[in-house]
Amino acid sequence: MKKIFTVILAFFGINFQAQAAQETPEIQSVIDSLRSMALNLKAEDLGLSPKNYPNEVWGILMETGFKNDSYTLLVLADGTTSLYFSNGGGIIGAGTHETVKKASLNLLIEANHFQSKTKSTLTFPYPIEGEVKFYLIGYGGITTYSAREQTLGENKDQLSQLFYATHMVITELRKVEESKHKLTDHP
Repeated sequence: MKKIFTVILAFFGINFQAQAAQETPEIQSVIDSLRSMALNLKAEDLGLSPKNYPNEVWGILMETGFKNDSYTLLVLADGTTSLYFSNGGGIIGAGTHETVKKASLNLLIEANHFQSKTKSTLTFPYPIEGEVKFYLIGYGGITTYSAREQTLGENKDQLSQLFYATHMVITELRKVEESKHKLTDHP
């Protein structure tokens, strides 16, 4: 599973081993700020209320840890879909693409189905190597769930389906980026 994600992330220009030495405190500060902003959002900041978005979970932040890095997928009910890397780079605001929008909506639906398996939290540590952390952002606060990436990927965890749904979003993001590269590579 890790090889697959390493290949996907390499496509985006992220080489964890080569770039780990290049990581700067400024990059980490930006990533920390983006992450903090997402985890401190209120539904009303996005124009959401139970009247116009009746599902409890209106956002999900999923992170996967590697040896010296991690990546974060953020999906919000207002259409925000972003993927960013702790060593810099990422895709911000890709939720306007129809295929990404559809995968993101499906992810939010799945998150609502699995919320009962998560626990409330006020702390948001980064994942350790090989760990996946889900933070479900809802009207009642933030809940969390952690599991080993391998266990989730092998469909051996109660949240494996949610993990698959996050990776469908990442796949659609990759396709959008790939099509952009094809357009710029061939004038």
